[in-house]
Amino acid sequence: MAVEVLLKAFPLVLIFGSWIFAPKISRLKDLIISILGMLFVFMTWLFFQLPEQTAGSYSLISFSFNRPSLFVGSIFCGALFVGLLPVRKDLTMTRNFLLLMGAGVGIILSDNLPTFFFFFFLQRGVPGWNFFKNIRQGSSQSGGTYIIQHFLCLIAALFLMGKAWQSGLLFHPMVEYPSNFFTLDVLLLSFILVYEAHGIFPFHSWVHDIVDQLRWYEISCLFLPRAGVLLFVQLMLPNYNTDPDVFKIALLSLSIFSSIYWSFRGIFEGNIQKEVSYFYISQASLVLTGLQATSVALRGSYLHMMVISFSGIAIWSILFYIQGHVSLKKSESFYGLAQEFPKLATLFCLFGFCLIGVPLLASFVAEDLVINGLLEQQPYLGLGHIFATCLNGILFFVLFSKLFLGSNPSGPKVVNHDMSLSEMFPYLVTLMIMFFIGIFPFVFLERISW
Repeated sequence: MAVEVLLKAFPLVLIFGSWIFAPKISRLKDLIISILGMLFVFMTWLFFQLPEQTAGSYSLISFSFNRPSLFVGSIFCGALFVGLLPVRKDLTMTRNFLLLMGAGVGIILSDNLPTFFFFFFLQRGVPGWNFFKNIRQGSSQSGGTYIIQHFLCLIAALFLMGKAWQSGLLFHPMVEYPSNFFTLDVLLLSFILVYEAHGIFPFHSWVHDIVDQLRWYEISCLFLPRAGVLLFVQLMLPNYNTDPDVFKIALLSLSIFSSIYWSFRGIFEGNIQKEVSYFYISQASLVLTGLQATSVALRGSYLHMMVISFSGIAIWSILFYIQGHVSLKKSESFYGLAQEFPKLATLFCLFGFCLIGVPLLASFVAEDLVINGLLEQQPYLGLGHIFATCLNGILFFVLFSKLFLGSNPSGPKVVNHDMSLSEMFPYLVTLMIMFFIGIFPFVFLERISW
């Protein structure tokens, strides 16, 4: 009972605490990072201890304590901990980070539609607020397409909750919705909400400018929960076998198309920070593909979710550290930073290999499971997934080449700016886990039995 109360209270405490302790947040960053680490250990322990059950109740704010939600919650807190701990000295925490983190935990643990609705829109803010604020301030980045998507998502969520209310299911756990609830109009509303909540679909033009407005760890809080993926898992996956084939093919196709789109955007992008963001988002786009194939591929998708969360945020963290020592705004195509950051260049490369599916790493197992499952169900879409994965690999090598290869920009005098071994410890532990899962995948996969 105490565990349930703690997890229920945590998102709300963070959200309201972000306003109460706003002036002191930056000074409390070590405490915040420690809390993330403790939550990671706590949720991982719960994941291995609790059976497959839901402790949610039929109420307005209801949380799910089943193994999938605890698994994703552990990933969410653990990945942020790994990314923030090595660079905490140069970090400036913001109130927005606590807000996004609390809402992210709320989204992950949401058991019914009202709870998901509350935390999802709390994370996004009031629809149209930034749009009208930017217009009033004369900003060129008014976010016209974003406001359309935001209101579209709001309308779809309200109508979907209205349908659930009519069926007497509004406060029921989403995993308990019967298959006859998913009529054509419900599927259409769910389709809109899943992709708008996913945060990766190509029409999300706000992503192109988000790196200039939010800090990298705040962006991670937006993408790590992958609200659309979790909504799909909780709401639609239990009855997915009864859905029309055309609906499944549309979901698969758009997931793969999203990944291809973001890869091309990254390959032709000149800004290194945006290029890293597009690389991460292109990988996140592929999470839905395995969830929509066989049960074997579904396991691969959960493993993929873990890999891209930990490895992606580690790459962002390394880039943040490098930016604290050198400027990445020069016009040169190649920065040649491998000579100044040899150890970090190696770690950056290995984490990139983790993301693109190199053998002996965890992502290789994930890609193998997902691609085989897709080829069995939809061969042509399976080939599309392979093409998207190849593009992701090209994007990574372009990114690595620009950042670390080339002549030394400092001339003949090379200064080593690498982290100390103790600072790199979270990265090294993460890599060891990736290698362990890649070599002994059954130890991990047998725990994914839902």
